[in-house]
Amino acid sequence: MFGIALAIVLCLSVSVQGIFPDDPKPCKYGDGECIIKLVNTLFSERSSEADPGLNLERLDPLKVDKLVISQGESASPVGITLTFTDNLLYGIKDQRIVKVKGFGKDLTTKHEVKIVAKNFSLVGPYNINGKVLILPISGTGQSNMTMVNVKAIISFSGKPLEKNGETYLDVTDFKITMRPDSTHYQFTNLFNGDKALGDNMNVFLNENSEAIYKETAAAIDRSFSQLYMGIVKGVFSNLPYAKFFAEE
Repeated sequence: MFGIALAIVLCLSVSVQGIFPDDPKPCKYGDGECIIKLVNTLFSERSSEADPGLNLERLDPLKVDKLVISQGESASPVGITLTFTDNLLYGIKDQRIVKVKGFGKDLTTKHEVKIVAKNFSLVGPYNINGKVLILPISGTGQSNMTMVNVKAIISFSGKPLEKNGETYLDVTDFKITMRPDSTHYQFTNLFNGDKALGDNMNVFLNENSEAIYKETAAAIDRSFSQLYMGIVKGVFSNLPYAKFFAEE
């Protein structure tokens, strides 16, 4: 649930000519093996640095100003509005790309990146109201929500956008799907600080985490897709598409 992503941002942007002129070398169009090797190296070495030249902020921890997960389907046993504000997302530096499709000269082709990660943790202030498996839940405080052994797919299409005589990639149909092996929750100050109720609810959430995630997966994917689409569009709007690749 916690921000897999930005692999797609680095997947091309780290190979911009002129920014990494010698080592690592930029990749050719559609060279999936080169992109995988290059980006995984950059994850481990540069995730803790911002890069104004690429219009890319620091990735680990990544600042999340606001993220809202709203699950309101009447037929679902989970109906919540969960809001995170001023959170930090940890774990991006340890994620790895395992498969890449697309990124050729045709901007309208579907692009896809498959990622695996050990852990993703979203930490910071929260507010929650609703029900979880029939039980009511409410609270405002600090939270730590961690996904373990995550498999994720980032996909998007695009269309060419002409600006100043250059062709840019306008990102469309951006989607993230995330599937963790397990999820762990910790919320402070549930039920207006009632410790007994709060402790019991945290135990309940973790004992039923698999069922809870299954019910909220679609809402989580939608929320993170909206969050990261803005970041990815920002990167690709900063440089012409051809600048992300080696000259052939």
